[in-house]
Amino acid sequence: MAFWEELVYEYIPFVGVRLLELVEAPARNPEMWWIIAPLFVTLLLMTFYFGKYIKEELGWNTAIGNSVVLLFVAIDLLRFLFNLTIPGSILNFQEEWIKTLIALGVATEGITLLLSSFFKTLPKKISFFICSPLPVNLQAYVAIAVVYTNVPFDWATLIAAVVLFFLLLVGLTLVKKVEHLFIIKLQEEKMAELEAEQKRIEEQEREVLKEKKKLKKIMQKRPRKK
Repeated sequence: MAFWEELVYEYIPFVGVRLLELVEAPARNPEMWWIIAPLFVTLLLMTFYFGKYIKEELGWNTAIGNSVVLLFVAIDLLRFLFNLTIPGSILNFQEEWIKTLIALGVATEGITLLLSSFFKTLPKKISFFICSPLPVNLQAYVAIAVVYTNVPFDWATLIAAVVLFFLLLVGLTLVKKVEHLFIIKLQEEKMAELEAEQKRIEEQEREVLKEKKKLKKIMQKRPRKK
């Protein structure tokens, strides 16, 4: 079997299964919702914000804030690993060393992005992209899914995360486009209402002027008292 045939018939379905495991992770461990709910809310709010103000860009301060999100997620992952046993034990980090490395990797990335954004060491476009809500929140979500559940951390998971990124990117871009078109439609309707109101006021003013002219003519035709 050729390499591409093996890739299509064997590896790609396996990536699809891994993608489904990532999506279903919160259902298998509902405790994830305590940390992923703020990520989802932030992602949706920022999507609607940039859908409304489509010409605005991220900003260095927001890039720093998004980097801090990774630090908070890393702290939660370490907390989860520490409390795997009752009572909690630092030995859990050694027992689950792969998941511990993932948590430390998330923390390292958060610190690196925070410092690079704070000192503006990377080009603006690169920093704003890697610190934007979707890449940051998706990386955090994948790390949470791997640590909280039994999703293996391998190449299939990484490829599934990339596929999920592009699916979300397309979906959120469509949401922003639809929202922007909806806002434009509302603005056009508002402008049409204002124009109609302006025409109505102008028509009323013309009617008032006509009435004034009629009254003036009537007053001029009345006989004067001697």
